[in-house]
Amino acid sequence: MAIKFCHQMNGALIMFLVLQSFLVECRPVKSEPPHNQDQGQRKSNGTTVDGLYSLEINHNLYGGKWYNFPLTYGFDSTSPMPSGLNYENLISVIDEAFQKWQAAVPEFAFQRIYPGEYADITILFTTLSNDLYGYGYYPPDGRLHLDIDHTYWSIESYPTQNQHDLLSGAMHEIGHTLGLMHTWNRDAVMYPTLDYGMIKRELSQEDIDRIQSLYYDDY
Repeated sequence: MAIKFCHQMNGALIMFLVLQSFLVECRPVKSEPPHNQDQGQRKSNGTTVDGLYSLEINHNLYGGKWYNFPLTYGFDSTSPMPSGLNYENLISVIDEAFQKWQAAVPEFAFQRIYPGEYADITILFTTLSNDLYGYGYYPPDGRLHLDIDHTYWSIESYPTQNQHDLLSGAMHEIGHTLGLMHTWNRDAVMYPTLDYGMIKRELSQEDIDRIQSLYYDDY
């Protein structure tokens, strides 16, 4: 019996060592994509996670900053627009998203220009993989990409449960293009998850404190 038990223990130990090696190799590893690209948004069970892994959040406060103002933004001249959305209303929503951040840091003095490829922050609706709705690049890159094929954007007062609120999503990605990374604060715009149908259209006090710290603490 003792010999059998010993064999069982040895077998269990060998299996543990094999599995342990596998688990170490396969666990999520935090990484930064090239060109300062922030992790894209992963959709899972009705939730959008701004990262490759739902539990991975970059704890750094900042990813860069702008030094010359005013900042310009605009749509790339090649960018299509999501079908079913009124163009003027869509532009108004994007303008509003930038104004929310400007209210916290008036020095941004955002100006929308056309064509947007000459802007500091260039907006492009484009085809992303089916688990991404968008991402923003940190300064001084400034690209902001939003999915046009797999994401149902809403510019209405109340998005449905299968839609993403464009104002909420745009505010989050603009935060990245201004230099902010993620936060654990669920009330913050820069929290990495956004449920379908969720509205998050106002900066939290933490969002305001972080963006002001980034742009004012050096002065």
